[in-house]
Parts: sequence; C-alpha cells; structure tokens
Amino acid sequence: MLTSRDVEAILIQHGYRLTRPRAAVVDAVLKYTHPFTAEQLVADVGTGKGGSIGRATIYRTLEILASLDVLTRLIQPDGHPAYICDSLGHRHHIVCSGCGTAVAFTFCPVQELVPALARDTAFEIHDHLLEVFGVCPSCQVSATSAGGPRA
Repeated sequence: MLTSRDVEAILIQHGYRLTRPRAAVVDAVLKYTHPFTAEQLVADVGTGKGGSIGRATIYRTLEILASLDVLTRLIQPDGHPAYICDSLGHRHHIVCSGCGTAVAFTFCPVQELVPALARDTAFEIHDHLLEVFGVCPSCQVSATSAGGPRA
C-alpha cells in the first residue's frame, strides 16, 4: 500500500511541487478504502466543509495522481467515475455492486487484444480500462441470510 511519502516522492520525481493543499489531498486520498468520487473528496476536504482547498485544486490533483498511476479511475456500475488508490502499475479491478469494495488484479486479457484492435481500426492505442462488476462474498452472505436473491 502506498504511503504519503511514496506519493510525495512520485510527485517530486515528475516535477510537481508539493504544496500544502496538494499534500492534504494526497493524505485524504490515501485514507479511502473503497472507490471514491471527486465530489466525495471535495465534501471531505474542500472549502465547503470549512477546509481551505478549492475544488479546482482537488480536481487537478486527482488528474495528476491518475496520470502518474497513483490512482486508478474506475467507471462505476452507474456509469460515473470514481478513483481508487491501491498500488502502482498497470492493474484492473473487480468492483462489488453491493458495497463498492474493489479488488485489484494485474492479469490483463485486454493486452492480447490491443494489437488486433490497432490493426483492424488503424487506431494508435495508448491505454485501456477494464472493470469487472459482481457481488463480493460478504454481500452474497448478507443477501442469502436476508432471504433475498443473490445478485
């Protein structure tokens, strides 16, 4: 798991200044254990809650962190973007549609598809995104014990 020092070193290594607001956003991001939205982060640390970090700074910092692979941008089942911070490098996630738990996996079946897609479409492919949605074991147990159907 990444620490504030890890992320701060990555920012500095890539030429970003470590401002107090940016450091506060990094600290807040690292506290989330589930995917979070930019608006949740704004509500937690932004000016609306008596904080001193502006919405634009929060959004810019999220984009920087995502561009450096510190955060992964997920598309949630409802189609809205969220972020998760778990480890560096290329990864994908399986997301529970019940509780929002996200588990990273590094196996990438899309990587084998990319050359064929590039050849067939003449696109120069530079990235891809894969999310898998399901119901985690805890939510399966909760649904079963509540007498509801398993999703």
